[in-house]
Amino acid sequence: MVLKKISNFFKDRTIIGLDIGTESIKMVEVMRMDDGSYELLTYGVARHSIDLSEYWDSSKLRQISIIVEDILNTADFKGVKTVMSVQSKDVYVTTMDFESSWTKPRIQDEITQQAPYFLPYPPDEMRLSWTFVDEDSKIVDYTGKQRVIINALPDFVIENSKNLLEHVNLDGAALENQTVSQIRASLTPDKGNTVLMDIGGQFTTFSIVVDGILRSSSHVNFGTDKIQADLIESLGVDMITAETFKRDMGLVNLYFLPPQIVETLSILKSELKTFVELNKKVAQTPQKVIVNGGGVLTVGFMEYFKNFEIPVYEANNFRKIKVSDNLKPYVMPIASQLATAVGLSLREEI
Repeated sequence: MVLKKISNFFKDRTIIGLDIGTESIKMVEVMRMDDGSYELLTYGVARHSIDLSEYWDSSKLRQISIIVEDILNTADFKGVKTVMSVQSKDVYVTTMDFESSWTKPRIQDEITQQAPYFLPYPPDEMRLSWTFVDEDSKIVDYTGKQRVIINALPDFVIENSKNLLEHVNLDGAALENQTVSQIRASLTPDKGNTVLMDIGGQFTTFSIVVDGILRSSSHVNFGTDKIQADLIESLGVDMITAETFKRDMGLVNLYFLPPQIVETLSILKSELKTFVELNKKVAQTPQKVIVNGGGVLTVGFMEYFKNFEIPVYEANNFRKIKVSDNLKPYVMPIASQLATAVGLSLREEI
């Protein structure tokens, strides 16, 4: 009887953040305390090589389910209420400007007419919504128009998430764009214009966040996996050795970085500069850059960006959550990889 009460206590007060990325699955479970604070109960990370694009058939669902269930059992997760991420590359987010005299119906009609030209999938295969940006005098003065934020999510993403949660017997409380989750973990509350740079193995996402609100995102099919591929080719080593080499070299300055790493970091810096310049043109001049993702662990990363035109900082993703001393040595070194899962677990609107 006592065990049952304890089980229900955990079940009712914990939230699981489930982040399924292109190369790994990350999960954290956070408990909400009576005083409004949060405490990390457990976490789990598992790499995979499953192609997650498009609709997940029964074979993919089975593979993903096995990994999720293994994390749940191995890391002793207590609850079932889960907030699951949607990869930012699968969510279309942008802003559009319209004449200040236009009514909501006219704006809706215009967005509907333009949707086939700017959406990545046919409009009838996506869930599209839009909202007005809170009045910003700089935008009004600069453009003379009213700005809206457009979000669109493919139907297959919703179906994939629903099917997976049913397979692993988790209670799906919400789906959320991973960039929004990272904002909650890394930036909330935040004032001013910030670039959130999420560097993964295969993709890098640049997002402009104004006063803590996501305005738009840009994605490039490029990440730190290129370093491994180049090291494998040039040094003749296997993937595991290349990964270790990429992250664990005992280097003291940039002069000793191998060209394979420098080339990738140079491309990322160039893409970041382009994104910053684009936002300057629409009255959203960034004041700083916050970096997330496994790419941050690449040796020499923060040193390479030290001389960027605006300050670049590594995200502090556990600033809202108490982490016990026995978990800190394991969790903190990979905090940048857990940003999305942490942000999901902190969501209150469920």
